[in-house]
Amino acid sequence: CRRGFARRPAGLYDQSPPGAIVPSGNLAMPPEPAHTSPAPLWRVLAITFLLSVGTGSVTQGLYFIADATGQFDRPALYLLGVVMGAVYIPAALAAGPVLRRIESKSARLTPRAMLAGMISLGGIAALIPPIVARTAADPAPTIWITAVVYSISTGLMWPIVEWYLSGGRKHAALRSATGKFNITWTGAIVVCFWLLYLFLDRAPLDVLGLLALLHVAGRIVVLGLPERPAPPLDRHDPHPPVYDQMLPVARRLLPISYLLMSALSPYLVGALGQLGIELKWQPVLASIWLVARVAAMTTLERWHGWHQSWATHITGATLLALGFAGCVLAPAADSLPLMLVSLAVFGVAMGIIYTAALYYALEVGGHSADAGGTHEALIGIGYTAGPAIGFAAALSVAAGILPDNAFSLAFVIAAVAASSVGYALSGRNRAE
Repeated sequence: CRRGFARRPAGLYDQSPPGAIVPSGNLAMPPEPAHTSPAPLWRVLAITFLLSVGTGSVTQGLYFIADATGQFDRPALYLLGVVMGAVYIPAALAAGPVLRRIESKSARLTPRAMLAGMISLGGIAALIPPIVARTAADPAPTIWITAVVYSISTGLMWPIVEWYLSGGRKHAALRSATGKFNITWTGAIVVCFWLLYLFLDRAPLDVLGLLALLHVAGRIVVLGLPERPAPPLDRHDPHPPVYDQMLPVARRLLPISYLLMSALSPYLVGALGQLGIELKWQPVLASIWLVARVAAMTTLERWHGWHQSWATHITGATLLALGFAGCVLAPAADSLPLMLVSLAVFGVAMGIIYTAALYYALEVGGHSADAGGTHEALIGIGYTAGPAIGFAAALSVAAGILPDNAFSLAFVIAAVAASSVGYALSGRNRAE
């Protein structure tokens, strides 16, 4: 949904690991929090659930909603994904610097206040298409507006939520908290897809109106958070050294997994149709990978033997490749069972990769909005690159360069090639 999309300023990119975003000399750092206790986990999880239904409705469900309006062809669906990812990246990276700047201007502009503001902005953005549709005007242009504004608000919002999650927690406590966080937001996105089933063939834009109400509820829950997250515990309880080796690998796999996921999401709209699935049932079947992701994250939340093990990364990467290839090739094979099994395999892989990436980011990278911002920006890279590949392939078909029946093959080859090149280049850059 998540989550989601440098290494430590006060957070993740610093030598602090290499690539740090360091505040300028004249920029005052926020004062130390007056409290040392972590934010109440139940409250963080409640906010996470409410806002994840909304985020899922946009980042995952907006393709189905846009397609249901009849105003978006295949290239436009992919371009919608490119736009959402392209604005999400700078918003996520800006979360930490923006917080430091506004807190240097006024003590009243706290992380809690910024979080509340971004929640309100996202809710307003979601209301635009259903309101316009009520006036009998074409809602298609407003879907673009919602995609841009909502992506900006969530790019700034999720790093702060993850800061509240990690502040004051380390090791087993942090693994348990991030595990519950992962189960909560991925479970919420499953709920989102099932809501799409109820509305998609009758009033698809009403889903956006519903998520605006969820933002109102989230805004209320935020009031109970402390003004600032608790300080980190790093100086008192350092992490195992092997984590420093595992974090770069997790960070290389994370954008690749979201590249493939972002390419797959709009692709499923047409692929399930080719397999004879009615539009209203498509989100339900597409949610198979989401359910499998929840199952994987639940397992990793209960069983902590995965951390410090390289088998976690290897298993996640292998299942990701197999699941993606099966999903994309299933329509050509005219095999619905292959599609369903591949979706489940893909979901398990996404759960493994995301769980490892978030845990090592927060454990190693520092507990700040910068840590979450880096994590979310990497997700944003995937959110952008995946649809960009699909957009290029769709334009090639529209221009007659590729026959329509070659779209799937060209798409999977390009996505896998981009993933392989991206993984190799990121590894070389880190080595240098």
